[in-house]
Amino acid sequence: MINSRAFFLAIKFFAGRNQLVNNKNLLGAVLGIGLSLIPLIVVLEISSGMIEGITHRYMEIGSYHLQVRNYNQIDPEVEEDTINGIANLSGVKAVFPVITGLGLAYSKEGRTGISFKALPENYMDIDISAKEYITIESGEFILDTRDSALLSSEVARILEVVPGDRIKILTARKVPGRRPVLKPSYLTVRGIFSTGYYELDALSIYINIEKGKTLFKGKGSSFIAVKLDDPFNNIEKQTSNIRNQLASGFLVSNWYDLERSMIDSFNTTKTILLFIMIVIVLVAAINISSAVVMLVMEKEAEIAMLKSTGVSSFLITRAFVYIGFIIGLAGTFTGLLTGLMIAVNINGIITIAELIINNVYIVLQIIISPIFTLADRGIVLIDTAYYLEKIPIRLNISEILIISSLTILLSTAAAYFPAIKAGRLKPMDILRKH
Repeated sequence: MINSRAFFLAIKFFAGRNQLVNNKNLLGAVLGIGLSLIPLIVVLEISSGMIEGITHRYMEIGSYHLQVRNYNQIDPEVEEDTINGIANLSGVKAVFPVITGLGLAYSKEGRTGISFKALPENYMDIDISAKEYITIESGEFILDTRDSALLSSEVARILEVVPGDRIKILTARKVPGRRPVLKPSYLTVRGIFSTGYYELDALSIYINIEKGKTLFKGKGSSFIAVKLDDPFNNIEKQTSNIRNQLASGFLVSNWYDLERSMIDSFNTTKTILLFIMIVIVLVAAINISSAVVMLVMEKEAEIAMLKSTGVSSFLITRAFVYIGFIIGLAGTFTGLLTGLMIAVNINGIITIAELIINNVYIVLQIIISPIFTLADRGIVLIDTAYYLEKIPIRLNISEILIISSLTILLSTAAAYFPAIKAGRLKPMDILRKH
Protein backbone atom coordinates (compact mmCIF):
# COMPACT_ATOMS: atom_id res chain seq x y z
CA MET A 1 0.00 0.00 0.00
CA ILE A 2 1.34 3.43 -0.97
CA ASN A 3 2.11 5.80 1.89
CA SER A 4 0.72 9.20 0.82
CA ARG A 5 3.24 11.25 2.84
CA ALA A 6 6.21 9.26 1.50
CA PHE A 7 4.84 9.51 -2.03
CA PHE A 8 4.36 13.29 -1.73
CA LEU A 9 7.93 13.62 -0.47
CA ALA A 10 9.16 11.50 -3.38
CA ILE A 11 7.36 13.77 -5.86
CA LYS A 12 8.97 16.81 -4.18
CA PHE A 13 12.46 15.29 -4.39
CA PHE A 14 11.89 14.11 -7.94
CA ALA A 15 10.19 17.06 -9.63
CA GLY A 16 10.02 19.95 -7.16
CA ARG A 17 11.35 23.33 -8.34
CA ASN A 18 12.24 21.98 -11.80
CA GLN A 19 14.30 19.25 -10.15
CA LEU A 20 13.80 16.83 -13.04
CA VAL A 21 14.78 19.39 -15.66
CA ASN A 22 17.86 20.59 -13.81
CA ASN A 23 19.03 17.23 -12.49
CA LYS A 24 20.81 15.49 -15.37
CA ASN A 25 21.12 12.26 -13.39
CA LEU A 26 17.36 11.87 -12.92
CA LEU A 27 16.61 12.92 -16.50
CA GLY A 28 19.26 10.50 -17.75
CA ALA A 29 17.77 7.67 -15.68
CA VAL A 30 14.29 8.29 -17.13
CA LEU A 31 15.64 8.53 -20.70
CA GLY A 32 17.82 5.45 -20.10
CA ILE A 33 14.80 3.31 -19.24
CA GLY A 34 12.81 4.80 -22.12
CA LEU A 35 15.54 4.30 -24.70
CA SER A 36 16.24 0.75 -23.53
CA LEU A 37 12.57 -0.18 -23.85
CA ILE A 38 12.18 1.18 -27.40
CA PRO A 39 14.26 -1.56 -29.13
CA LEU A 40 12.79 -4.20 -26.82
CA ILE A 41 9.21 -3.30 -27.76
CA VAL A 42 10.04 -2.90 -31.47
CA VAL A 43 11.89 -6.24 -31.63
CA LEU A 44 9.14 -8.02 -29.67
CA GLU A 45 6.25 -6.78 -31.80
CA ILE A 46 8.01 -7.06 -35.17
CA SER A 47 9.45 -10.53 -34.50
CA SER A 48 6.09 -11.77 -33.22
CA GLY A 49 4.35 -10.38 -36.30
CA MET A 50 6.95 -11.85 -38.66
CA ILE A 51 6.81 -15.30 -37.04
CA GLU A 52 3.02 -15.28 -37.05
CA GLY A 53 2.85 -14.04 -40.64
CA ILE A 54 5.28 -16.66 -41.98
CA THR A 55 3.76 -19.46 -39.88
CA HIS A 56 0.24 -18.67 -41.06
CA ARG A 57 1.34 -18.65 -44.70
CA TYR A 58 2.94 -22.06 -44.35
CA MET A 59 -0.12 -23.37 -42.52
CA GLU A 60 -2.63 -22.05 -45.03
CA ILE A 61 -0.88 -22.56 -48.38
CA GLY A 62 2.27 -24.56 -47.66
CA SER A 63 1.91 -27.53 -45.36
CA TYR A 64 -1.80 -26.92 -44.51
CA HIS A 65 -3.17 -27.70 -41.03
CA LEU A 66 -2.97 -31.48 -41.47
CA GLN A 67 -1.63 -33.83 -44.11
CA VAL A 68 -3.08 -37.32 -44.50
CA ARG A 69 -0.80 -39.64 -46.47
CA ASN A 70 -0.80 -43.25 -47.54
CA TYR A 71 2.47 -44.48 -49.03
CA ASN A 72 0.71 -47.48 -50.55
CA GLN A 73 -1.05 -47.11 -53.86
CA ILE A 74 -4.77 -46.61 -53.12
CA ASP A 75 -7.79 -46.59 -55.41
CA PRO A 76 -9.42 -43.26 -56.28
CA GLU A 77 -12.63 -44.50 -54.66
CA VAL A 78 -10.81 -45.16 -51.36
CA GLU A 79 -9.27 -41.70 -51.52
CA GLU A 80 -12.67 -40.11 -52.16
CA ASP A 81 -14.28 -42.05 -49.30
CA THR A 82 -11.44 -40.97 -47.01
CA ILE A 83 -11.91 -37.31 -48.00
CA ASN A 84 -15.66 -37.50 -47.38
CA GLY A 85 -15.13 -39.24 -44.04
CA ILE A 86 -12.70 -36.57 -42.82
CA ALA A 87 -14.96 -33.76 -44.06
CA ASN A 88 -17.79 -35.05 -41.85
CA LEU A 89 -15.68 -34.94 -38.67
CA SER A 90 -16.23 -32.22 -36.09
CA GLY A 91 -13.81 -29.27 -36.30
CA VAL A 92 -12.91 -29.84 -39.97
CA LYS A 93 -13.75 -27.02 -42.38
CA ALA A 94 -12.07 -28.08 -45.64
CA VAL A 95 -10.57 -31.25 -47.17
CA PHE A 96 -9.06 -31.63 -50.64
CA PRO A 97 -6.44 -33.74 -52.48
CA VAL A 98 -3.00 -32.34 -53.34
CA ILE A 99 -0.26 -33.75 -55.57
CA THR A 100 3.31 -32.44 -55.47
CA GLY A 101 6.37 -32.92 -57.62
CA LEU A 102 9.48 -31.33 -59.08
CA GLY A 103 10.43 -30.45 -62.63
CA LEU A 104 11.82 -27.87 -65.03
CA ALA A 105 10.02 -25.04 -66.78
CA TYR A 106 11.13 -23.44 -70.05
CA SER A 107 10.20 -20.39 -72.06
CA LYS A 108 11.89 -18.52 -74.91
CA GLU A 109 13.40 -16.16 -72.34
CA GLY A 110 14.57 -18.48 -69.59
CA ARG A 111 14.27 -21.66 -67.61
CA THR A 112 14.13 -22.67 -63.94
CA GLY A 113 13.51 -25.55 -61.61
CA ILE A 114 9.98 -25.56 -60.22
CA SER A 115 7.93 -27.16 -57.48
CA PHE A 116 4.55 -28.35 -58.73
CA LYS A 117 1.42 -28.38 -56.65
CA ALA A 118 -1.64 -29.92 -58.29
CA LEU A 119 -4.92 -28.63 -56.84
CA PRO A 120 -8.63 -29.19 -57.49
CA GLU A 121 -10.30 -26.95 -60.05
CA ASN A 122 -12.46 -25.34 -57.35
CA TYR A 123 -9.61 -24.99 -54.83
CA MET A 124 -10.34 -21.35 -53.97
CA ASP A 125 -13.98 -22.24 -53.25
CA ILE A 126 -13.02 -25.16 -51.03
CA ASP A 127 -10.22 -23.42 -49.11
CA ILE A 128 -11.65 -19.97 -48.44
CA SER A 129 -8.93 -19.01 -45.94
CA ALA A 130 -6.26 -19.27 -48.66
CA LYS A 131 -7.65 -16.13 -50.33
CA GLU A 132 -6.21 -14.05 -47.47
CA TYR A 133 -2.66 -15.08 -48.32
CA ILE A 134 -2.72 -15.42 -52.12
CA THR A 135 -2.68 -12.24 -54.20
CA ILE A 136 -3.41 -12.44 -57.92
CA GLU A 137 -1.00 -10.02 -59.58
CA SER A 138 -2.28 -10.60 -63.10
CA GLY A 139 -4.71 -12.92 -64.86
CA GLU A 140 -7.10 -15.08 -62.84
CA PHE A 141 -6.88 -17.96 -60.39
CA ILE A 142 -8.26 -20.57 -62.80
CA LEU A 143 -7.40 -24.27 -63.04
CA ASP A 144 -10.37 -25.38 -65.12
CA THR A 145 -8.42 -27.25 -67.83
CA ARG A 146 -5.68 -29.87 -67.79
CA ASP A 147 -3.13 -27.47 -69.26
CA SER A 148 -3.93 -24.56 -66.91
CA ALA A 149 -1.08 -23.22 -64.80
CA LEU A 150 -0.67 -20.53 -62.18
CA LEU A 151 2.86 -19.21 -61.77
CA SER A 152 4.35 -17.47 -58.76
CA SER A 153 5.63 -13.97 -59.44
CA GLU A 154 9.24 -15.14 -59.13
CA VAL A 155 8.83 -17.96 -61.67
CA ALA A 156 7.00 -15.59 -64.04
CA ARG A 157 9.86 -13.08 -63.67
CA ILE A 158 12.51 -15.67 -64.49
CA LEU A 159 10.61 -17.05 -67.49
CA GLU A 160 9.43 -13.57 -68.53
CA VAL A 161 5.90 -14.72 -69.24
CA VAL A 162 2.45 -13.22 -68.77
CA PRO A 163 -1.06 -14.75 -68.64
CA GLY A 164 -1.88 -16.33 -71.98
CA ASP A 165 1.68 -17.46 -72.74
CA ARG A 166 2.61 -21.09 -73.18
CA ILE A 167 5.47 -22.70 -71.27
CA LYS A 168 7.18 -26.05 -71.64
CA ILE A 169 7.70 -28.27 -68.61
CA LEU A 170 9.85 -31.35 -68.14
CA THR A 171 9.11 -33.95 -65.48
CA ALA A 172 10.61 -37.37 -64.73
CA ARG A 173 8.74 -40.62 -64.27
CA LYS A 174 10.29 -43.66 -62.58
CA VAL A 175 10.11 -46.88 -64.57
CA PRO A 176 10.92 -50.17 -62.76
CA GLY A 177 14.25 -51.58 -63.94
CA ARG A 178 15.03 -48.57 -66.13
CA ARG A 179 16.30 -45.04 -65.84
CA PRO A 180 13.71 -42.34 -65.15
CA VAL A 181 11.85 -41.30 -68.29
CA LEU A 182 11.69 -37.56 -69.00
CA LYS A 183 8.28 -36.37 -70.09
CA PRO A 184 7.82 -32.98 -71.80
CA SER A 185 4.46 -31.21 -71.89
CA TYR A 186 3.00 -27.73 -72.30
CA LEU A 187 0.98 -25.51 -70.01
CA THR A 188 -0.91 -22.26 -70.51
CA VAL A 189 -0.30 -19.51 -67.98
CA ARG A 190 -3.71 -18.46 -66.61
CA GLY A 191 -2.52 -16.24 -63.78
CA ILE A 192 0.41 -14.98 -61.74
CA PHE A 193 0.19 -14.97 -57.95
CA SER A 194 2.18 -13.99 -54.87
CA THR A 195 1.97 -15.15 -51.27
CA GLY A 196 4.07 -12.25 -49.95
CA TYR A 197 6.85 -14.61 -48.83
CA TYR A 198 9.77 -15.45 -51.11
CA GLU A 199 10.34 -18.98 -49.77
CA LEU A 200 6.84 -19.99 -50.86
CA ASP A 201 6.97 -18.10 -54.16
CA ALA A 202 10.49 -18.85 -55.39
CA LEU A 203 9.72 -22.03 -57.36
CA SER A 204 5.95 -22.48 -57.07
CA ILE A 205 3.57 -23.40 -59.85
CA TYR A 206 -0.03 -24.59 -59.41
CA ILE A 207 -1.59 -26.96 -61.93
CA ASN A 208 -4.86 -28.84 -62.35
CA ILE A 209 -5.24 -31.96 -60.18
CA GLU A 210 -5.96 -34.18 -63.20
CA LYS A 211 -2.75 -33.04 -64.89
CA GLY A 212 -0.89 -33.75 -61.67
CA LYS A 213 -2.15 -37.33 -61.63
CA THR A 214 -0.60 -37.98 -65.05
CA LEU A 215 2.71 -36.28 -64.23
CA PHE A 216 3.40 -37.58 -60.72
CA LYS A 217 2.45 -41.15 -59.90
CA GLY A 218 5.15 -42.03 -57.41
CA LYS A 219 4.46 -43.09 -53.85
CA GLY A 220 4.25 -40.17 -51.46
CA SER A 221 3.61 -37.58 -54.16
CA SER A 222 -0.04 -37.17 -53.17
CA PHE A 223 -1.74 -36.39 -49.87
CA ILE A 224 -5.03 -35.13 -48.48
CA ALA A 225 -4.89 -31.59 -47.12
CA VAL A 226 -7.10 -30.86 -44.10
CA LYS A 227 -8.09 -27.44 -42.77
CA LEU A 228 -9.41 -27.13 -39.21
CA ASP A 229 -11.67 -24.55 -37.59
CA ASP A 230 -9.00 -23.84 -34.96
CA PRO A 231 -5.54 -25.25 -35.78
CA PHE A 232 -4.05 -23.81 -32.56
CA ASN A 233 -6.48 -25.43 -30.14
CA ASN A 234 -4.85 -28.66 -28.91
CA ILE A 235 -3.56 -29.63 -32.35
CA GLU A 236 -2.12 -32.93 -31.11
CA LYS A 237 -5.52 -34.08 -29.87
CA GLN A 238 -7.21 -33.09 -33.12
CA THR A 239 -4.52 -34.95 -35.07
CA SER A 240 -5.05 -38.06 -32.92
CA ASN A 241 -8.85 -37.91 -33.32
CA ILE A 242 -8.60 -37.84 -37.12
CA ARG A 243 -5.94 -40.56 -37.14
CA ASN A 244 -8.22 -42.84 -35.11
CA GLN A 245 -11.01 -42.47 -37.68
CA LEU A 246 -8.87 -43.64 -40.61
CA ALA A 247 -8.09 -47.11 -41.85
CA SER A 248 -4.67 -48.66 -41.34
CA GLY A 249 -1.94 -47.40 -43.64
CA PHE A 250 -2.84 -43.72 -43.34
CA LEU A 251 -0.46 -41.33 -41.60
CA VAL A 252 -1.54 -37.93 -40.23
CA SER A 253 0.91 -35.07 -39.68
CA ASN A 254 -0.02 -31.64 -38.31
CA TRP A 255 1.42 -28.27 -39.30
CA TYR A 256 3.67 -28.06 -36.24
CA ASP A 257 5.25 -31.45 -36.92
CA LEU A 258 5.82 -30.52 -40.55
CA GLU A 259 7.35 -27.10 -39.83
CA ARG A 260 8.86 -27.76 -36.39
CA SER A 261 12.46 -26.94 -37.35
CA MET A 262 11.48 -23.64 -38.97
CA ILE A 263 9.26 -22.53 -36.08
CA ASP A 264 11.83 -23.55 -33.45
CA SER A 265 14.50 -21.64 -35.37
CA PHE A 266 12.33 -18.50 -35.44
CA ASN A 267 11.51 -18.75 -31.74
CA THR A 268 15.16 -19.32 -30.80
CA THR A 269 16.20 -16.24 -32.76
CA LYS A 270 13.45 -14.20 -31.10
CA THR A 271 14.53 -15.40 -27.64
CA ILE A 272 18.17 -14.42 -28.28
CA LEU A 273 17.16 -10.97 -29.50
CA LEU A 274 14.90 -10.43 -26.49
CA PHE A 275 17.66 -11.55 -24.12
CA ILE A 276 20.00 -8.95 -25.59
CA MET A 277 17.33 -6.26 -25.27
CA ILE A 278 16.61 -7.27 -21.64
CA VAL A 279 20.32 -6.93 -20.80
CA ILE A 280 20.13 -3.35 -22.10
CA VAL A 281 17.16 -2.69 -19.77
CA LEU A 282 19.15 -4.14 -16.84
CA VAL A 283 22.02 -1.75 -17.57
CA ALA A 284 19.54 1.14 -17.64
CA ALA A 285 18.15 0.00 -14.27
CA ILE A 286 21.64 0.13 -12.75
CA ASN A 287 21.78 3.74 -13.91
CA ILE A 288 18.70 4.40 -11.75
CA SER A 289 20.61 3.25 -8.68
CA SER A 290 23.42 5.69 -9.49
CA ALA A 291 20.94 8.52 -10.07
CA VAL A 292 19.23 7.91 -6.70
CA VAL A 293 22.61 7.79 -4.92
CA MET A 294 23.45 11.20 -6.39
CA LEU A 295 20.02 12.52 -5.40
CA VAL A 296 20.52 11.33 -1.81
CA MET A 297 23.82 13.19 -1.69
CA GLU A 298 22.18 16.35 -3.04
CA LYS A 299 19.31 16.14 -0.54
CA GLU A 300 21.36 15.36 2.56
CA ALA A 301 20.60 18.76 4.14
CA GLU A 302 16.87 18.39 3.53
CA ILE A 303 16.93 14.83 4.88
CA ALA A 304 18.69 16.09 8.05
CA MET A 305 16.08 18.82 8.54
CA LEU A 306 13.22 16.34 8.01
CA LYS A 307 14.66 13.91 10.51
CA SER A 308 15.21 16.74 12.99
CA THR A 309 11.49 17.53 12.81
CA GLY A 310 10.56 13.92 13.59
CA VAL A 311 10.23 12.32 10.17
CA SER A 312 11.06 8.63 10.53
CA SER A 313 13.90 6.85 8.74
CA PHE A 314 11.36 4.41 7.32
CA LEU A 315 9.41 7.21 5.63
CA ILE A 316 12.64 8.64 4.12
CA THR A 317 13.60 5.21 2.83
CA ARG A 318 10.14 4.70 1.40
CA ALA A 319 10.23 8.08 -0.35
CA PHE A 320 13.42 7.23 -2.23
CA VAL A 321 12.07 3.80 -3.16
CA TYR A 322 9.08 5.61 -4.62
CA ILE A 323 11.48 7.78 -6.62
CA GLY A 324 12.77 4.60 -8.30
CA PHE A 325 9.17 3.66 -8.98
CA ILE A 326 8.44 7.09 -10.51
CA ILE A 327 11.56 6.95 -12.69
CA GLY A 328 10.57 3.48 -13.90
CA LEU A 329 6.98 4.58 -14.55
CA ALA A 330 8.02 7.68 -16.50
CA GLY A 331 10.69 5.82 -18.48
CA THR A 332 8.38 2.90 -19.21
CA PHE A 333 5.59 5.16 -20.43
CA THR A 334 8.01 7.09 -22.67
CA GLY A 335 9.70 3.99 -24.08
CA LEU A 336 6.47 2.04 -24.48
CA LEU A 337 4.69 4.83 -26.33
CA THR A 338 7.66 5.51 -28.63
CA GLY A 339 8.33 1.81 -29.26
CA LEU A 340 4.71 1.08 -30.16
CA MET A 341 4.59 4.09 -32.51
CA ILE A 342 7.72 2.85 -34.30
CA ALA A 343 6.50 -0.76 -34.43
CA VAL A 344 3.07 0.15 -35.83
CA ASN A 345 4.60 2.36 -38.54
CA ILE A 346 7.68 0.21 -39.25
CA ASN A 347 6.77 -0.47 -42.91
CA GLY A 348 6.50 3.26 -43.66
CA ILE A 349 9.67 4.00 -41.69
CA ILE A 350 11.62 1.38 -43.66
CA THR A 351 10.31 2.79 -46.96
CA ILE A 352 11.32 6.35 -46.01
CA ALA A 353 14.71 5.15 -44.73
CA GLU A 354 15.38 3.28 -48.00
CA LEU A 355 14.39 6.38 -50.00
CA ILE A 356 16.74 8.63 -48.02
CA ILE A 357 19.66 6.14 -48.14
CA ASN A 358 19.26 5.59 -51.89
CA ASN A 359 19.14 9.34 -52.58
CA VAL A 360 22.29 9.83 -50.50
CA TYR A 361 23.88 6.95 -52.41
CA ILE A 362 23.01 8.59 -55.75
CA VAL A 363 24.51 11.90 -54.61
CA LEU A 364 27.63 10.06 -53.43
CA GLN A 365 27.90 8.36 -56.85
CA ILE A 366 27.82 11.74 -58.58
CA ILE A 367 30.42 13.27 -56.25
CA ILE A 368 33.03 10.51 -56.48
CA SER A 369 32.31 9.36 -60.04
CA PRO A 370 35.43 11.12 -61.47
CA ILE A 371 37.62 9.11 -59.06
CA PHE A 372 35.76 5.90 -58.33
CA THR A 373 32.65 4.19 -59.68
CA LEU A 374 30.15 2.70 -57.23
CA ALA A 375 27.89 -0.20 -58.12
CA ASP A 376 24.69 1.07 -59.67
CA ARG A 377 22.15 -0.73 -57.55
CA GLY A 378 19.38 0.13 -55.12
CA ILE A 379 19.91 -0.43 -51.41
CA VAL A 380 17.25 -2.59 -49.75
CA LEU A 381 16.98 -2.69 -45.95
CA ILE A 382 14.58 -5.65 -45.80
CA ASP A 383 15.36 -8.24 -48.47
CA THR A 384 12.14 -10.02 -49.46
CA ALA A 385 14.23 -13.09 -50.25
CA TYR A 386 14.37 -13.71 -46.50
CA TYR A 387 11.42 -11.77 -45.09
CA LEU A 388 7.82 -11.03 -45.81
CA GLU A 389 7.13 -8.33 -48.41
CA LYS A 390 5.27 -6.43 -45.71
CA ILE A 391 5.95 -6.80 -42.01
CA PRO A 392 2.74 -7.67 -40.13
CA ILE A 393 2.41 -6.14 -36.68
CA ARG A 394 0.65 -8.01 -33.88
CA LEU A 395 0.30 -6.12 -30.59
CA ASN A 396 0.32 -8.64 -27.76
CA ILE A 397 -1.20 -6.76 -24.82
CA SER A 398 -0.26 -9.41 -22.25
CA GLU A 399 3.43 -9.36 -23.26
CA ILE A 400 3.48 -5.55 -23.21
CA LEU A 401 1.92 -5.49 -19.72
CA ILE A 402 4.41 -8.07 -18.43
CA ILE A 403 7.40 -6.15 -19.81
CA SER A 404 6.09 -2.85 -18.45
CA SER A 405 5.42 -4.31 -15.00
CA LEU A 406 8.84 -5.99 -14.79
CA THR A 407 10.61 -2.79 -15.90
CA ILE A 408 8.84 -0.72 -13.24
CA LEU A 409 9.52 -3.41 -10.62
CA LEU A 410 13.19 -3.55 -11.63
CA SER A 411 13.45 0.25 -11.45
CA THR A 412 11.91 0.25 -7.99
CA ALA A 413 14.27 -2.49 -6.80
CA ALA A 414 17.28 -0.56 -8.18
CA ALA A 415 16.44 2.33 -5.85
CA TYR A 416 16.15 0.14 -2.76
CA PHE A 417 19.77 0.16 -1.52
CA PRO A 418 20.32 3.90 -2.04
CA ALA A 419 17.00 4.43 -0.24
CA ILE A 420 18.21 2.34 2.71
CA LYS A 421 21.34 4.48 2.85
CA ALA A 422 19.20 7.66 2.86
CA GLY A 423 17.12 6.31 5.73
CA ARG A 424 20.23 5.58 7.82
CA LEU A 425 21.70 9.05 7.49
CA LYS A 426 22.20 10.74 10.89
CA PRO A 427 21.08 14.39 11.14
CA MET A 428 24.03 15.47 13.35
CA ASP A 429 26.63 14.08 10.95
CA ILE A 430 24.96 15.83 8.03
CA LEU A 431 24.61 19.16 9.85
CA ARG A 432 28.30 19.09 10.88
CA LYS A 433 29.24 18.50 7.23
CA HIS A 434 27.09 21.38 5.97
